[in-house]
Amino acid sequence: MARVKVSLCLIAKDEERMLPGCLESVRGVADEIVLVDTGSTDRTRELARAAGARVLERPWDDDFAAPRNLAAAHATGDWILPLDADERLAPAAGAALRRALRGAAFDVGLVRCHNADAPDAPAAEVLSGARRAGPPALLPRVVRRAPGLRWAGRIHESVLDWAAARGGRIVPLDLDVVHLGYAKEIWDGRGKRARNLALLRRRAEEEPDSIIALGYLAAELLALGQAEEAGEVADRAWAALGRQPRHRSIRRLAVVRAALAVRRGDAGAAREAVDRAEAAGGPNPDLAFFRACALELSAGGTGAPDRDERLARAAAELHRALALLEGGVFEQVIYAQRARVLARLGAVELRAGRPQAARAALRAARSPGRPADALPPPEAIEAAAGEAEALVALGRAGEALAAVEPALAGGGTPRAWAAAARAAHALGALDDARLFLARARAAPAA
Repeated sequence: MARVKVSLCLIAKDEERMLPGCLESVRGVADEIVLVDTGSTDRTRELARAAGARVLERPWDDDFAAPRNLAAAHATGDWILPLDADERLAPAAGAALRRALRGAAFDVGLVRCHNADAPDAPAAEVLSGARRAGPPALLPRVVRRAPGLRWAGRIHESVLDWAAARGGRIVPLDLDVVHLGYAKEIWDGRGKRARNLALLRRRAEEEPDSIIALGYLAAELLALGQAEEAGEVADRAWAALGRQPRHRSIRRLAVVRAALAVRRGDAGAAREAVDRAEAAGGPNPDLAFFRACALELSAGGTGAPDRDERLARAAAELHRALALLEGGVFEQVIYAQRARVLARLGAVELRAGRPQAARAALRAARSPGRPADALPPPEAIEAAAGEAEALVALGRAGEALAAVEPALAGGGTPRAWAAAARAAHALGALDDARLFLARARAAPAA
């Protein structure tokens, strides 16, 4: 059987720092390199040409799909490997790719993409999870070159619509890519969030009925704290579900809908969103997480009907989310990072009257082992307060004060000061307890 030809297709701008590593990772794998430069002022083009690449130039016009399609149009391989300069084929991935392409009966291959927690993280440590930010995600990175091949979308461009339109098969491959550009210092330093939000707004205007375009925009708005607009966009997308091609995933949109529903206390809407997404696309940690949140929300107060059963089901869903995170690879997981799931599990166990289990989960949430998995400050304070409450319930008030003390140093929250007050009261330090309660009343809400 003749050797299939692989074309590495890149789009780049000012990537002299990242590009050499990407090119080195495909040595012996890519038969040709096509790079579209969108306006570099550094040595990106020179480095690419020195590596034997065909370099094309196209002015940047706020459209990622256009240079991606230009690169593909000039490729001559049987298969296209569309990487970015900050991505690398993992060691041994080249051999795995060659095996996958022998007699391949698919059009798009999904690979496991591992986000490094820093741009200098060793590949082996990223792949093992020790230096990975979040779980790996499945992304389309192996594409058959065929008539009509086209990436669509001004941002978050994809070939999946093209593949579905031609009846092509989309399959997961046993193949890994390491992504270095996720690291916080690169993201922040390049101002990508502001740029991406502007592009997402434009894409939503151009594709007003696309749940992919609207889902990405709603998720970005929610991440930026613009919940009201995120809800408006998500509602518009949800109303368009019946007009979507069947292959389009509703997961991201459903997660945003569920998150917003939980915020406003609407357990039914949250459950409807995650149930519909799971029925359409299968299990996902985000869906299990928000189903748990909805069950906890619907449990009600002490003595409410079915309260214990709902809290037990919420805990089971959170354990399910942890198991999925441990052993699965999905579309990008948005919310259900391990520490966040553990913190929610601790809160549920505390409400269920199981302080030992609550303390174990909250302690694990506060000590994730990897800096990239640490809870955001507001959630870390809540976890500290919850652990203190669990320790007081266990009769370990001294440990409770030690657990919550770091959360108080930064100003604290009403719950954190109240937990300190309970601990002080249990220790018989009544003056301290009164002082802490006064601070609880004065502290701003989280």
